[in-house]
Amino acid sequence: MRATTDNKKTARDRGDGASRKALLQQISDDYPGNGTESQRQRILAALLSGPLSTLEARRFLDVMHPAQRVLELRDSGADIATHWTREPTEAGTLHRVARYILRAFAPRRMNGCIRPELLALLVLLAVAGLLLAGVLR
Repeated sequence: MRATTDNKKTARDRGDGASRKALLQQISDDYPGNGTESQRQRILAALLSGPLSTLEARRFLDVMHPAQRVLELRDSGADIATHWTREPTEAGTLHRVARYILRAFAPRRMNGCIRPELLALLVLLAVAGLLLAGVLR
């Protein structure tokens, strides 16, 4: 019988959600501030790493009205689907909440080119994704 090497598994492999929480907290640290642009950047960064629920956005990304930020991202070219789920709050009560899934992101162009801040964000997120995937070290 083969010995298990649980210490080599990631938190996501173990299914404890610790890696997702840590990732969302890191995104929050990377894009500080309460301005709408900072909130949109946090939401987009989180969506690029996987689905995001309303409760996660509020709890870990400090976005109190995620639906509005998602609407603004859609207006800027993001194809974001909404799926309804039931999730417990911190008080343990189940609520019907939105879970957002990024299907595609094609930033709207200004004067024939991608806005510089969106291009920089896309490059940063691509590198972060490679780091998380273990491709880069």
